[in-house]
Amino acid sequence: MKRIIPLAALIVAFCSCEADGVEAPEYGYADPKQWELSWTDDFDYASRDQLLQNWNSAKGPTSHTLCSRWPENVEVSDGTLRLINRKESRGGQDWTSGSIWTKRYFKYGYFECRYRYAAATGTNNSFWLSVLTGEPDEGKRFELDINEGHYPSEINVNIHNWTDSTVDEKQFVFYLDGKEIRRSPNEFAFSPASLLLSEAILPWAGEVTDAIDGTFMEVDFVRVYKRRK
Repeated sequence: MKRIIPLAALIVAFCSCEADGVEAPEYGYADPKQWELSWTDDFDYASRDQLLQNWNSAKGPTSHTLCSRWPENVEVSDGTLRLINRKESRGGQDWTSGSIWTKRYFKYGYFECRYRYAAATGTNNSFWLSVLTGEPDEGKRFELDINEGHYPSEINVNIHNWTDSTVDEKQFVFYLDGKEIRRSPNEFAFSPASLLLSEAILPWAGEVTDAIDGTFMEVDFVRVYKRRK
């Protein structure tokens, strides 16, 4: 049986999270009377190449982070995914890390992920939904940060309308350990989007020190549920 990580972590409907030493229910928090599983990834891959048949990987720097992100920083073993931080110069930045997103698109539902933060300040440990390419045919280009978590236990839930910035189709509901923490009306997120798992090094995520080197965001599973009819 695959090991279950005691996490600093996150589960979503859109969202939910748990503290170290506290295990989520084996099958997550989605009420089976209301939701049925439509897609899952438990990261039982033999290699990175197998993982990347279902996921895309970042390959380069971004202007808002202190790290470039590469496939070499993405590892799978023992049924978990690791996005690894390394102190190395590449892509014009002093750190490297990992970021992946699904090749499959999703529209509405209950989205759940269980993961543990990288064990150092300055790391941004994220699970999101986002429209990554161009303007969608319906609604706006958006980013739903189910959680941008900062070590040791900070939760950040953000809703971005990128089109005008210069799921249930009616509202977003975020959960932490199965308890609702935010509810907002949905006024623009109506198009299919990718799921992202992303590690980054950022100054607003806390002090950036050499303690980051070798740390990693570790993911146990990602699940998507659709509402039962």
